[in-house]
Amino acid sequence: MEFGNTTSIKFIVIPILTILFLILGVRKREKILERIGWKKDTLIMVVKTILLSLGGILVFIALLSPQKLKEEEKIEVKGSDLYVLMDISKSMLAEDTYPNRLEISKKELKEILNNLKGDRVGIIPFSDSAYVQMPLTDDYFMAINYIDAIDSKLISGGGTELLEALKLANASFEKTGAKDKNVIIFSDGGERNPEILKYVKDNHIKTFIFGVGTDEGSVIPIDNGFIKDNSGNIVVSKLNDDFLKELARESGGQYYSLNNLNTGNYQKLITDIGKLDKTSQRDEKLNIYEQYYQYPLGIGLLLVLIGYFLRRKEKEGEYV
Repeated sequence: MEFGNTTSIKFIVIPILTILFLILGVRKREKILERIGWKKDTLIMVVKTILLSLGGILVFIALLSPQKLKEEEKIEVKGSDLYVLMDISKSMLAEDTYPNRLEISKKELKEILNNLKGDRVGIIPFSDSAYVQMPLTDDYFMAINYIDAIDSKLISGGGTELLEALKLANASFEKTGAKDKNVIIFSDGGERNPEILKYVKDNHIKTFIFGVGTDEGSVIPIDNGFIKDNSGNIVVSKLNDDFLKELARESGGQYYSLNNLNTGNYQKLITDIGKLDKTSQRDEKLNIYEQYYQYPLGIGLLLVLIGYFLRRKEKEGEYV
């Protein structure tokens, strides 16, 4: 026998306080009866206290969910391998999405992780270069911690080296023997690069791309000012999604918009990921328990009710 809900241990304070208040109440009551000259016969009150206390303890035990292992069952967990390629170039600091493009991307990625089941995820930030921040894992809690650590200062420079990020993801897929290669890209775009198109086709990489930002664009804050071009003019960064759409289309993936008016497209991505071929990731043990909470709960409530309705009526010099 074991308990399946040990988090409810804190509720032990309820029967303990109940017993203390009942004992204090009995003592106070007997002192009052003694002052007014009534006989002291505490049997009913003792029985009442015992019934309510036992009832409270049994209800508390029921809250802990007593259970007994009935059988063990092995289940096969299936999922896809997904690498997230996160653009952390300076343009991702533009504030045409709130609070900026990078932060809204991180928030959307967390929503994706909260809706995945069994899929393994890795994270590769990229800018002028790229590196594997987190290898493939199905530990989504750890992945969220890595997402929180993503910052535009992780990689110096302001370029967008997507090809290097794709090569790192592909190398990891090859190493793990992944049957399908799927990447999720968060970026505000860039110039058309035929080399990238050729690479994803040759290596059968499917891209699901979030184009982050707006057509109107925004200036890029940095330090106490804004990024300027070589002529000293303030740069206005706009979403350049033509190539992103082409890349998604040519690789057999999908393109999604991400801005303050389109923050729920992660649901479409989850649907699209659900259509991918799933491979066996691992076997998990599923324990099947027989529950016994209903017995202490029923007996406990019965004792509480009996104790609650148990009454005595005092008269001077006698009890009825």
